[in-house]
Amino acid sequence: MDEMLEVKFFKDGISDFINLLKSNDIPYEEVSHFPPGTVLAAGETLEIIKALAGLSLAPSIAAVVVQWLKNKASRKVILQTKDKLIVHLEGYSEKEIEALIPNAENIAIIQTKPD
Repeated sequence: MDEMLEVKFFKDGISDFINLLKSNDIPYEEVSHFPPGTVLAAGETLEIIKALAGLSLAPSIAAVVVQWLKNKASRKVILQTKDKLIVHLEGYSEKEIEALIPNAENIAIIQTKPD
């Protein structure tokens, strides 16, 4: 579904990211591609909507990504576009990330040190 963006979490940092989504009124839902009880190497997966009532949420999503990255030095965000281009978003501005969101297929949220 093109209007949804899959967000995959690795290790820690999910609660901070979800709190930022909530404070920016970005709808999301937790998804599981596996039966309950399946042990996975990665953390949780969310889907967030990229547009609501015809309005792009890219500016809000970009703001969440930038703020989440700024909160801890041990964080990384990797975006994959529909064209399979991989972009590491550390150091990108909100405007630069906003431009990438419409063509984004998924993002990986990584925090290498515990909360």
